[in-house]
Amino acid sequence: MKSLHAVSLALLVAGLSASPIGFADNTASAFTNSGDAAMLGSAAIRALGTSDDGFVTVLQTELKNSGTPKDLVIGLSFETMLMTETVVRSKGGNKSEATADATIEMRVFVDGKEAAPGVVIFDKRIQTLWAELGGVMDCADTLTVDTDGDGVADDYDGIVTFDECSLTEEEIGLILDTAAAHTFNFLSYNIGSGSHEIRAEARLTYNGEVVEGDGSAAASASLGKGTLSVWEVHGSNTND
Repeated sequence: MKSLHAVSLALLVAGLSASPIGFADNTASAFTNSGDAAMLGSAAIRALGTSDDGFVTVLQTELKNSGTPKDLVIGLSFETMLMTETVVRSKGGNKSEATADATIEMRVFVDGKEAAPGVVIFDKRIQTLWAELGGVMDCADTLTVDTDGDGVADDYDGIVTFDECSLTEEEIGLILDTAAAHTFNFLSYNIGSGSHEIRAEARLTYNGEVVEGDGSAAASASLGKGTLSVWEVHGSNTND
């Protein structure tokens, strides 16, 4: 991708605050300036080359090291955008419901091996809207005529007035369920000497469904600017 720029830096950064990491020997980075790595829809995903499981590479870089095996801390950050739209139409007291959902997931690979902790949700939203409108009117003629003069109504007048009616309640509801982690640190352990490829992948899913009644639902998801940062570190603990 033209918007991706990779650079390797030979830096020695002492005293990183996060224990148990001691210090960083080597770093690498990649970034996108304009969101060209963004996936705006199914056509764009296909153009970027979608894998069998729906993931596509959005950023990648290379790190070279030597010496004893070390660990990698891989920081991935992205602007994320989700759009969900639900429209419902209801009359006669009938319920109408629509749901739209969109998710952005990210993962990182080092030399083809997935970095811990695996797939991470960077952004997620589920939006459900329902409505029961045009409440049903239930009317009945009631006793309003006093035929024997005792002050008690004992007959019907044959006319139904509004105060002799009851209406069912109308209802509108909206549920939003969201989750986000726009920056996440991935970990890769026991990296040997040589040249290593670090690749960040993303998967976007979106769906709209009219559950019942009349209406419409739509959703979309996209990525904006992003950065990929890699630190080679000495760690006091490692996982195989």
